[in-house]
Amino acid sequence: MASDDLTIEVAGSSSLAPPARQALEECMKAYGEDVLREAGRLEASLHVGGGAPMITNSMVQEADLLGRRGHIQRPTPKFKHAMQLVSYAAAVVAGVFAGSMDTATGSIGFAVSATTGIIAFFLGRNDG
Repeated sequence: MASDDLTIEVAGSSSLAPPARQALEECMKAYGEDVLREAGRLEASLHVGGGAPMITNSMVQEADLLGRRGHIQRPTPKFKHAMQLVSYAAAVVAGVFAGSMDTATGSIGFAVSATTGIIAFFLGRNDG
């Protein structure tokens, strides 16, 4: 069985201080995981037979090119999905309270649900 360990030499990395060298290793590991996940996605889109999937060197190179251009989509955390759902639910609740804005309960309920929806919207965005 093959190991997940790779030995990679980066010219100039020996002159880095230990914390900087560790940061470089972590960046390279994260980038490698992104490239491998993207290569797997490319393989799945091209796989037509019933045989075992096989990632080729051209798929890895294409995934690297996509990564360097910033086109690899990272998985969206579950927290962001939850916040997107909360923002929609808060909009519905705000709409219910909007029908009774002439009462204190309606006004406070609308303000709280609208504020919750706005905060959840910004926490659930996928732009960063």
